[in-house]
Amino acid sequence: MSIEPALAVVPAACVGLRGRGARLRSVIAGGSILLLAAPASFSTAAGDVMQDFAIRRLSHIPAIASAPAVDSVPFSSSRTRSMSFMIYTSAKHLAAADRRSSLRLVAPVLLGIIAALGPQPSAADETFNYDASKPMQFFNAGDTGNCNGCSWIAAEGTIQRDTPEVFRQFLAKGRDGYDIRFNSPGGDLTAAMRLGEMIREENLHSRVGKTSGTLDADGRFINTIEGGWDPGHCASACVLAFLGGVRRHAEGGELGLRQLLDPEPSKEPKARTASEPVRAADQAMMGSLIDYVLRMDASPRLLALAASTRGKVRWLTRQEVVDLGIEISWKYASPMTVEPFGGGGAYVEIFNRSLFVNFRLRLYCRGDASIVHLAMIPNWKYDSGTFEQTMRDIMTERQVFLVSDHGRRSYPFKLVALDASPLGPQTTGQIVGATMADLEAAKRIEIDYDRIGKVDSETAMGLEFDLAGDRRKIGIVARSCVK
Repeated sequence: MSIEPALAVVPAACVGLRGRGARLRSVIAGGSILLLAAPASFSTAAGDVMQDFAIRRLSHIPAIASAPAVDSVPFSSSRTRSMSFMIYTSAKHLAAADRRSSLRLVAPVLLGIIAALGPQPSAADETFNYDASKPMQFFNAGDTGNCNGCSWIAAEGTIQRDTPEVFRQFLAKGRDGYDIRFNSPGGDLTAAMRLGEMIREENLHSRVGKTSGTLDADGRFINTIEGGWDPGHCASACVLAFLGGVRRHAEGGELGLRQLLDPEPSKEPKARTASEPVRAADQAMMGSLIDYVLRMDASPRLLALAASTRGKVRWLTRQEVVDLGIEISWKYASPMTVEPFGGGGAYVEIFNRSLFVNFRLRLYCRGDASIVHLAMIPNWKYDSGTFEQTMRDIMTERQVFLVSDHGRRSYPFKLVALDASPLGPQTTGQIVGATMADLEAAKRIEIDYDRIGKVDSETAMGLEFDLAGDRRKIGIVARSCVK
């Protein structure tokens, strides 16, 4: 079955982009994008010809010709060889007539190019099934989709002394996604801790799973369209590397603890036990392990549990994953503080850190305790124009949820204002129908992700937070509403 190339002109806001640079983000804020997708059998050369032609041809369309920028970027990773790419322009959204014109101008010639070049066979891909007993390797993986969770880093194999260097080289070539999925029986303790530190520096999210799919010819990308991830395991030293994630999630039976032993035991255990230098080295290692676990925001009790296993793997239950501080998917909100407004009234302030963004969040009532407002101030480097549009998109027909011991209740989230503040742009929304008493009874605020694009949802993650600390502070604020 042959697949013809597909073309469409869409508003740039409909397409989620990450890591394309500030210039591109500012260009697409009010622009349009021409999406092209060709069969996976096309060669890179064929794709380049299509791409170059389309850029030149689009420059003759009146709505685009006067725009200061027309360029293109891959829409899917080039490693997938899907030949999907975008041509974006800073021109405003194309009118219907211009859309028809663009397709009429571009499509026939592209079809001619396709007929002339024909499908080009690519190097044979192979089914990916890595042996976890081999040294750990890292691969970009995903189904080429434009969503959160569609791409990740596969970490497969046994952690060796040189694994941190292997990971450094992998990062230098470029990574896809923010998740790292482990499938490993363990390995070198010191290397595992260094790997965890690198994962923390990269702001990655740790999961467990064995990646399956098709490995491309250059051996770096696993296409998971006909795969995905299967249940995997992360045991012994792998758990230390797993702790590096700024967010971490594991189900019961995925993480295994075992006595953390020196990888090079002596052939004379009795002599080794009596050796003062060796005993000092063991104590130093235990000190390093405790320090590392504490820095990774986990409980050192997991080390005591590992020491009690007597050489057998102890698979953790889901509750143990939570109790040992390994699960930190939502532990990012600072305890609430009560702060005064300059002109009267008070608000509760929370600093919330998500995987992608940080927010300073302020909850208060206006007029009386039946009108609840949430003010959101970004705490990262941003493009003000892009940020404003992102917040408008997030706040359009949105629901928020107050989660309490009695369940999860939804409320409309209404945009009230987009203002400048001394700390940066401030977005204010009203949680319609909620009262300060409802807020005081809640443990957490969540937001729905329906119809939110990939980039916008990464920002929206920063608007989900725990109401940590003494919630009676909300009651204090309720008696000091802003006039």
